Amino acid sequence: MKLTKLNDDNSWLWEFDGKIILVDPWFSPSQVDFYPWFSEQFHVTEQPTLDSFPKPDFIFISHPFTDHCNKETLLQMDASIPLIARAPILKKIQKWGHFKQLILVENAPFKIQVLPPAGWLDLVHFAYLFENETGNLLFAPHGVKASVLPNARYLMTTTTEYRLPFWLGGTVNLGIKKGLMAQKKCGAEWLINTHDEKKRGTGFVEKFAKKQYFDFSYEAEKVVELKAGKVFNG
Repeated sequence: MKLTKLNDDNSWLWEFDGKIILVDPWFSPSQVDFYPWFSEQFHVTEQPTLDSFPKPDFIFISHPFTDHCNKETLLQMDASIPLIARAPILKKIQKWGHFKQLILVENAPFKIQVLPPAGWLDLVHFAYLFENETGNLLFAPHGVKASVLPNARYLMTTTTEYRLPFWLGGTVNLGIKKGLMAQKKCGAEWLINTHDEKKRGTGFVEKFAKKQYFDFSYEAEKVVELKAGKVFNG
């Protein structure tokens, strides 16, 4: 398995079982939640261009939010690339009238298991198990709350704790402590960080956000920090 981090946030190029999968591409300067006055976040580092990495065989979108499902970026992609996501995400993307082939997760040409959050009001803490020949990858960009997890060789999750008041969504990113607990539960050999960019935020939400970033100089054993452009070969 070859995992290439495309930016310091949550955009990836995965290569396994002869397939190239582009994950959650967000390369526009900023992303807006509802309105800029409500919440806007800006990348603080230069973003890749679409010709700087191989053309993917598939695009996978994990969440409907604009830092995962970024319309400005996705509309620049070749419309013939099949896009895979859960039904609510595909419904959103279908309205754009761009992609020719939208595939439900359960119909993907490789095995993806969806691990939904425990609470039906929780739209954030979805996780996904990608099963492949080199070892299963558990992808949980915001963290995972499930008490029981399937076995995985790799856990890709946030090490950042991002807290909001409960009326704005509560703890969005669960942080390193929850990540290490999940690593133990699923038996992952490696925890690979994602969704940890120190973005610049503006708007109403930013006034209430409390962020705690993991200090990788005190790196825990088997925790891998990847910066943009770096590759993990498992």
